[in-house]
This record gives sequence, structure tokens and C-alpha cells, in this order.
Amino acid sequence: MTQEKNLFEAASETEKTRAMLVLKLGGLGIKAAFSKVEEGPIVTTYYYRLAHDFPIARILKAEEDVALGCGVDSVLISREGGEIAIAIPNKHKTTVSFDSCLHSLFTEPKYSSFKLPIILGVNTRGNPAVLDLWDAPHILIAGSTGAGKSVLLNSIIAGLACKNSHRDMKLILVDTKQLDLTLFSDLPHTVEMVDTVDRFHATFDRLMAIVRQRKAQLKGVARNVAEYNSQMKAMGGSTLPYYVVIIDELADVIAEDASRAKTDSEIKFFARVPARIKNLIQVCRALGIHVIAATQRSSVKIIDGDIKANLPTRIALRLPSVHDSMTILNTGGAENLLGQGDMLLQSQNSANLQRYHGPYIDLDHIANVLVNCDSIRDSYASMNF
Repeated sequence: MTQEKNLFEAASETEKTRAMLVLKLGGLGIKAAFSKVEEGPIVTTYYYRLAHDFPIARILKAEEDVALGCGVDSVLISREGGEIAIAIPNKHKTTVSFDSCLHSLFTEPKYSSFKLPIILGVNTRGNPAVLDLWDAPHILIAGSTGAGKSVLLNSIIAGLACKNSHRDMKLILVDTKQLDLTLFSDLPHTVEMVDTVDRFHATFDRLMAIVRQRKAQLKGVARNVAEYNSQMKAMGGSTLPYYVVIIDELADVIAEDASRAKTDSEIKFFARVPARIKNLIQVCRALGIHVIAATQRSSVKIIDGDIKANLPTRIALRLPSVHDSMTILNTGGAENLLGQGDMLLQSQNSANLQRYHGPYIDLDHIANVLVNCDSIRDSYASMNF
């Protein structure tokens, strides 16, 4: 008995967890054969093949039991191809570095063609993860307090600013709380810092004017801004910048706008935020205007069918309940995330949810980007990889 105990203590964390999974799955009567394991910086994923006669729904509902058996707060069980993936949090987690993610953005050949790269961090294997906003083309981000929403927005903005010059990309930042996004008010790319609902409506009026202008400019010339810019570069002409509109706490903007209404006619006038966002999104994708909207409140009163339909790419960080997860992703899972940047991505390019771990960016990094984003870009451009 002492020898067996010593052998178990000498085993790696992965081996210990796999042994506990064997005991727990067996105790639950789950017929599954171990396939492989993938170790990542935040979670380790164990893959199993279910017996042909075993119902998949049964193991998908066993997350609480498996978490208890493995001695962790939560696990995430999902289907990947013909296998079941059980993601177990590591006892010793590795912080995902923003600098390493930025380095990958500039040095990985597969990202060289990305027009508006969004740094997501790393996947469960620890490999860098970047999304092209041009393909997204609009994103909804939801996460409860402490889930890492603000840090994710900061890394997205910093990554965009380092990869694109202020001539090629403009930022419109909406932060009526005047807290997080105001950090980037002095960024060369920031053309508008929207801190009130009245300014929100004025800004969206100007954006719709840009939409009409660009429609006329592209008519009969190109199908979209990317194609138009390619033609202009070939001829030595002027290109059109991309616009990225980032809204921090969509729920607050909607609530503040609606709260000013006192009569039925005012309700129609003031409660316009969701409609204005929808109207812009429906016509702006090909015109180089993209929207990223973030919220802590994932209520169906805020995230209604129209908002979801027009924000096809959705990122859910940790949410308080399976109901909130269903509101954002149409499935559970986000309630079992770890917080601090742990996220699930639902995109129109993949039928399955993808799990990523966002990078940590502190105030020193942000200050460096504010001052040196151009020199950071130039330094990478001068390197030979």
C-alpha cells in the first residue's frame, strides 16, 4: 500500500487527473475508452471514445460529477468530432502574455493577410489564436464581473493599433461609464471618444453618412472596401480606412437611452440604440465598418434576437448561469469557464465552439502602445523571419 501511494505521489498532475477520471467515469457507469491528452497552459483536455451504445447526452450532463471527482471547481465537457473532450483546469496555470501574442501576430505567416486581426490569446493547446474582424465581421462579447472582459477589450484595441497605422484604421470608442476605454482616448487611431448617449447618436449619424458616401464611391468600382483599396494601391491612389466601433457595456447605453423616455412618443425616440446598431451593421460590412459590442448583462432584454442575428461572432467569458450562456451561445458551457480571460468563441465559420484563453495586458503595456504603436509596427516590419 505504501509503495502504491509513493507511485501515485510521484505521478505527474496529468497522470493523477487521468487516474481520477478513470475512477469517476467508471463510477458513473460511463462506457468510454481513453484516446489522448493535450496539455495546455490553463487546462488539460482528455479525449475519450464513447461505446457505440452509450448515449452522448449522459456524459455531457456529468460535468458537476466529474468536477467533484477530480477535485476542481468546474470542468467543460464537449463533443469534438467523434470524441468527447473533458477539459480540466490545471493546478498550476500559466499566464498568457500579451507580448508573446503580439509577436505571433507579426511573425506567423498565416496572419499576414489578416486585415483587422483580433488577438484572442491562445487555444487549449497553447497555440496562438487570432481572429480577422474582416471575416467576423461583427462581435458580441459577454462576461460577468471578473471574467476578463475589460482586459480582453484592452488587448483587442492594443493589437489592432500595433498592427494597423492610424491612416489605415480608425477607432470609435463608446464608453458612457467613462472607465475602461478612456485609457485609449489619446491613441492616434481614436477619432471619437463617445462618453454620453447624445454623442452616441451623433456619432452614429456621422457613421451612416460615411456609409452613404462609401456606397456611392464604390458603386461600379469594387464590391467592398478591401477590393477598392487593393485597386487604389495598384494605381497609387488614396485608400479608405477601416472603422472599428467598440461599445463597452452595451446594456448601460441602452438603459440610459431608454430611461429618458417619459411618454409613448419619447419611448420610440429615445429607445433607439439597438435599432441604430442593427441598421448600421446591416449595411456596413462591405464598407469597412465593424462593430464590437460588449456587455456584462446577458439578459434577453438586452441581447434580443435582432442583436444576436446582426452580431454573428460571439465571445462568452464566464457567465453566472447556463441561462446566460444559452442567451449568448444558444448552448450551455460559459457558466463553467474559469474567469480571467477564459472564453468560448462561436463563429459563423465553425459549427463547434472554440475555447481560448485571453492574454493579460497591464497598464504599462497600454501606456507603451499609446506612445510607441508605430515604432512597434516598424520594428517588426524591419525583421526578417
